[in-house]
Amino acid sequence: MIRIISLLFIALFFTNCSTKHLSPMNVSDYFWVAEKNQDLEDAKKFVVLEDIDNVKLQEHIKIRRFTFGKAEENENQAMVPTTMYLEGLLSTDKKDQIEINFDTKLTKTDAGWKVDLRETKKALYFETAKKFSTGLGSKIFSKIKGLRGIFEEMIDGLKNALEK
Repeated sequence: MIRIISLLFIALFFTNCSTKHLSPMNVSDYFWVAEKNQDLEDAKKFVVLEDIDNVKLQEHIKIRRFTFGKAEENENQAMVPTTMYLEGLLSTDKKDQIEINFDTKLTKTDAGWKVDLRETKKALYFETAKKFSTGLGSKIFSKIKGLRGIFEEMIDGLKNALEK
């Protein structure tokens, strides 16, 4: 009996250390939790090899919470509809949140599903920039000086993601 329990414990340990058997939804969730907590070492476990050195989001992007829709997957690609609530973009008030809808894009690798962060950042930054350009009216005008630097940083991040 002890041997069976020990084997189950070992199997559980190795399963948790590997992303090979995780679904696109699980990988997305683990990745965004790590990003929200700014745990870059953990986030690296869930991205494609090419993105390991570039897991940090733009400095002013603070994730308050996120939700997912139903994942769509084919043989080697998956998209997880993601709704993210960001804070601190317009003010330091925690009630000031912006809802951004985009797809977390994943690629199937030998190690399992991994977030294609370059493509995901393109979608996130594009939708965030689009939110700024529509529907924020008076808040933007009252905060224009502070937003200019943030907006420029996001545009630079989008350019860097497109160049890589």
